[in-house]
Amino acid sequence: MTMARGKHRPGELPWGWWLRINGDQLEDEQGRRWRSVRDAFWHSEIGFGDMPLQSHLLELMLRVLVSADTQRQGPKEKLYELFGSDRSFWYFYMCWLLSIGLLTRENPMGVPFGILDARISPEGRSVLLMLIATRDPEWEHLTMAEVVDTVMCRSSNAADREAALRAFERSLGVRRHVFARETIGRSHVITLTGLQAGHPARMPTRRVTWSLSFDSRAIRDDLFAWIATRVEHWDYWGDLAYRKGAEALTQHLLGSAMASRTEQS
Repeated sequence: MTMARGKHRPGELPWGWWLRINGDQLEDEQGRRWRSVRDAFWHSEIGFGDMPLQSHLLELMLRVLVSADTQRQGPKEKLYELFGSDRSFWYFYMCWLLSIGLLTRENPMGVPFGILDARISPEGRSVLLMLIATRDPEWEHLTMAEVVDTVMCRSSNAADREAALRAFERSLGVRRHVFARETIGRSHVITLTGLQAGHPARMPTRRVTWSLSFDSRAIRDDLFAWIATRVEHWDYWGDLAYRKGAEALTQHLLGSAMASRTEQS
């Protein structure tokens, strides 16, 4: 990594906290100026030039780092969800993140991991904090990890389960894409709404881009809990439904769910 990490307290503060505002730009320690923290990271830290897919590639990095930090999903699901089942791409990407110091192959006790099981490093956690803090739009955030972890804990007590799901729903705040539980007549439904703006709309409005109904509330809640613990993928899933339609998202969710299920069996 190009920055002197010692004085930047990696793992404690977001990458780029040392940048200074100079006019309408940010200035680094070497006097270079950048349009944003993400631009400074993109150009000075990982050495990439301007490209149209910069925001999408940083969003992929965010999702991969969240996955490496939480270890909520197994390798089969990661391969399917993050890398489109392209094992060579997965292996290359993990090697690249290791080479630039965002992942580590050793735990605090020095026990080694395989390349595909690498964990997030202190430097990687600082980058993760920065990517979360600078998401577009700026007010969008990822749900607190401890809330998601609570949802993951399956309980035989229906009241505890419902309380965990409600706590998750309250933690969502304002997002572009939101999965929600609804009851319509006798059907128990999961809906995905997207925040749409631009011509001809004069203000942002929400519209349903995907829905799935169930006769059983418990089964609906099982799927919603599975979706909730993968909140870092919601924007990707929402864009998929918007671009390719509801059927494409249903097929993708089925594939991802099956990948996760085969690892639990």
